[in-house]
Amino acid sequence: MQCPKCNNKLSSLRVWLISRWSPLRCDRCGTSLTRSIDRQFFIIAVLLFSGIFLFIATPLFLIGWLIAVMLVDAYTVRLVPDDKLEL
Repeated sequence: MQCPKCNNKLSSLRVWLISRWSPLRCDRCGTSLTRSIDRQFFIIAVLLFSGIFLFIATPLFLIGWLIAVMLVDAYTVRLVPDDKLEL
């Protein structure tokens, strides 16, 4: 995962710190980064919720499913600059 402005390498696991109200800041240039709301965002949401309904009877499979989906999301997310937070 890289910053779209300065190409600084960012840890993929830091994507879990991003929420609608708290963007991720680039260590090098200080750009506020948020996740791109695109097809992948909706696919990840569907996979998370389908896993809850499919594996509700077996908690161990549910935990494994959620971890797998979160890791795939963390390593494939697209970051975009959050221009409304730039000064």
